[in-house]
Amino acid sequence: MIRKLTISLSFLFLVILIPKITSAQKFTEYEVKAGYIYNFARFVEWPKDSFANETSPIVIGIYGNDRFGEIIRRTIRNSSIEGRSFVIKYYNQPSQIQQCHILFVSELTKTETMNLLKVVKKKSILTVGDNIQGFCQMGGIINFTPQYDRHRFEINNITAKNNDLIISSKLLTLAKIVTINEIEF
Repeated sequence: MIRKLTISLSFLFLVILIPKITSAQKFTEYEVKAGYIYNFARFVEWPKDSFANETSPIVIGIYGNDRFGEIIRRTIRNSSIEGRSFVIKYYNQPSQIQQCHILFVSELTKTETMNLLKVVKKKSILTVGDNIQGFCQMGGIINFTPQYDRHRFEINNITAKNNDLIISSKLLTLAKIVTINEIEF
């Protein structure tokens, strides 16, 4: 009796699952990353004073090579989090970064990355590296890891706290946790 029930449930599971598997849509790397960035915004809390008012948008900045094109705009179009819509801004100089909540950083040299992170240090900006080696150890907050890594991203929660950002434990459990390299010159 138990064996028949197990076989029946297994068959039912396969009947329900197979159409979903065969119709599963393939996403590009940057479509997936855009989805992650949207979800990062859902699981990070910024200080109240980082927004002009209760409906001010969440500003996503792109710094370095724009690997998204229109992908990130399509991903967040018509979306909001707690009544806040999204705005995308593009930066080519660290001095341009004034009002930004999430800063996506791509294809920089180590020196450029370190200079950028010095400018945004102690600001309530969630920095997100695009698979930049040592990004979190240099003071970045989230860094995407190589595609087939066990953890899709790493987080430096100490830097997040130093920048007055609170990252949900739900997000932290999905990441590899790293810290800043204490050696500074």
